[in-house]
Amino acid sequence: MRILPERERALAEAAALRVLEGTRVPAPRLLWSGRARELGWSVVSTRVPGRLTARPDDGAWLGRLTDVLLEVHRIPPRGRGLQRDPGAQRAWLASRTPLDLGPLGEEVRALLRRRRNELALGEPALAHFDFHPGNVHWARGRVAGVIDWELARWAPPTADVAYLYMDLALAAGRRAANRFLAGYVARGGQVSGFDAWLLLACLRPLPDPAGWLPSWEAAGYRGLTAPVVRRRLRALVRSLA
Repeated sequence: MRILPERERALAEAAALRVLEGTRVPAPRLLWSGRARELGWSVVSTRVPGRLTARPDDGAWLGRLTDVLLEVHRIPPRGRGLQRDPGAQRAWLASRTPLDLGPLGEEVRALLRRRRNELALGEPALAHFDFHPGNVHWARGRVAGVIDWELARWAPPTADVAYLYMDLALAAGRRAANRFLAGYVARGGQVSGFDAWLLLACLRPLPDPAGWLPSWEAAGYRGLTAPVVRRRLRALVRSLA
């Protein structure tokens, strides 16, 4: 059972698991969702086998991660319950109110304002919106299941591609991130508006990417430090200026 903080997240996870039934994407099977007394909004699903594995220097690992993401993106909008991503219509893009994400966050928002229309490029498909190695279980060298669909929505596939690129760039370095991106494109994936979605992804670990260190360690990354991930995020943002 997953206890989720908001009704919208529980609804999104349940709707995504329904959409995934009968597809080639390995994912939990929905058993029940709703508001449980004293627990709050909950989703009950089958257990996914395997464990978390991070091998960013392994081309086969990157390839299988890419393959399952492409399978997710082959699912067109259908059914009820999942929202469409607002894209360029995010209210905070036009607002002058600080995001409380520090100076780097404001730098990202200024860059994103100039490219906001690129968020509308590409046809919507199923997007996980939190796709990274910490949400992928492996067994015997293969993807056994993708978990945590609470942020799922209909959005351009580039949203997931850019988010995973950002995560790899911070946790493993740009070489691994670039290998993933090249593999996704070579297998037929489209990445319209990539820089804009990458800027949006760079806001997610702010104000301090060091807060993600425990999650990266749980996923299997070793040797990461706060100065390293902070430096990598700054370098990634500056490369998009």
